[in-house]
Amino acid sequence: MLALSALCMLLGLAALALAMDRHAMHLPSAWFDSRARRWLQLLGAMALLASLVAILSEMDSGLAWITWLGLLAPATLCIALAMTWAGRAGKRPKR
Repeated sequence: MLALSALCMLLGLAALALAMDRHAMHLPSAWFDSRARRWLQLLGAMALLASLVAILSEMDSGLAWITWLGLLAPATLCIALAMTWAGRAGKRPKR
């Protein structure tokens, strides 16, 4: 369940990041619609909630919250690094 929680957390954070103006420019033009970005925000929030529920179903509530917050930091770092890499990869000149 911990792996499922981490995967849901990564997906949720990625969806929330792609819903922001700064990172949405890396998406195809069909995703620039504000309604599609709202769906990304909703998907991200639901994935984070699913991540929390997956951990809460496995552990005690106190330990689950600590574990979830402990997973949140490296997952956020992974998404931030991926978004940075995607931004730089998109600006490379084509050969």
